[in-house]
Amino acid sequence: MNPPKVTRGVQEADVWAAADALLAQGLRPTIERVRQQIGRGSPNTVSPMLESWFATLGQRLGVAQSDVQDGVPENVLRLAQELWNSATQQAVAAAQKTLEERENALQASRLSHEADLEHMAQREKALHQQKQAMDEAMKLAQGQAQELSRRLDEMQQLAQDREAQLGSLRAEIAAQTKARELERKEHSEELQAAAQERQRLAEQFAGNERRMLTDLDRARQEVTSAKKTQAEQERKSEARLAEWQSRQQHLEEELLQARTQLLGAQQSAQAAQERVTDLKALLLATQSASAPAAAAKAAPRSGSPSLQRRGLSQRARNLPRK
Repeated sequence: MNPPKVTRGVQEADVWAAADALLAQGLRPTIERVRQQIGRGSPNTVSPMLESWFATLGQRLGVAQSDVQDGVPENVLRLAQELWNSATQQAVAAAQKTLEERENALQASRLSHEADLEHMAQREKALHQQKQAMDEAMKLAQGQAQELSRRLDEMQQLAQDREAQLGSLRAEIAAQTKARELERKEHSEELQAAAQERQRLAEQFAGNERRMLTDLDRARQEVTSAKKTQAEQERKSEARLAEWQSRQQHLEEELLQARTQLLGAQQSAQAAQERVTDLKALLLATQSASAPAAAAKAAPRSGSPSLQRRGLSQRARNLPRK
């Protein structure tokens, strides 16, 4: 008797013990019955072990080859032959069934693979159309960005011009203010000189009352005229100052408006730049997703069909969505 072997987790001793138990129960040991008796094992594994059991059955029953030649009861030989033929037929049927199941599974896998290839082709076509639309959108966005940049440069130039005009007006106002202060100082000096002159005349003509009164009256008239002149000059200076202040306020309002427009243009340019950046990132993601799809399409059709389907499903999930 050959020693028991261990194959794929099923021992030959287990197969033999199961066959002995079935034979003791009055049942013919078949591949399917042995598998049910053990609770595990494939037909391909159990079949050779069961054949080994049949080959040693006569020796285990105590029937030697010489005894067979001398003469074995016909019913024993017939029973052994029937058992062997039944086991062989069941093994062949099981193998054919397994072969048919594998062929059906292979056919289903092939149909699924062809459907996946067709879906990938449609997906690639859709991605190509989406890429063309994105290219057109990017060109439009770039044109808008260039237009906004040009308008921004114009607004900046305009703001610089307004700033230069405002600086010039400020310098002019400062010069006018300085001139007015100088006029006030000169007028104050003239008043002081006039007062000194009145004092000198009063001391000089103290002895001659009439002439003093005449000179005093003339001096009073001169002072009155000087005051009128001073008041007129102050009024004119204040009017000019008010005019310059109004012009300055108007220019400051224009400058504020120009800065507001410049800020709006900068924000628009920044938004356009962000949109261009987003479109570029989306284009790169689409191109990265298209490369694995093309590689999967060109790869050899080998390996497990279920693994290929899982790989295609995983790449489909990784593709960017709108």
